[in-house]
Amino acid sequence: MTVPRALLILSLMIAIGIAIVVIRGESARTANRIQQLHAESIDLEQRLWSAEIDLARLREPRAIRERAHKMGLSIVPPEPIAGPR
Repeated sequence: MTVPRALLILSLMIAIGIAIVVIRGESARTANRIQQLHAESIDLEQRLWSAEIDLARLREPRAIRERAHKMGLSIVPPEPIAGPR
């Protein structure tokens, strides 16, 4: 084996080793980002569920009557719709 071939093989092995280290580092950063996004997704889902529960409470007829009473609004029941004769 000649010296130039040996240097070529050595430089290729070094380049491959560096590439492997870079790829593994990028893989670790990507895995970490995926975990962060997953945790953020869980937090957002919990906030959405909480907001949906609050909205359901506000839409409840009893709650609507209480808020209308506090505002001094009179609640008039709807008139029946006249159907075809």
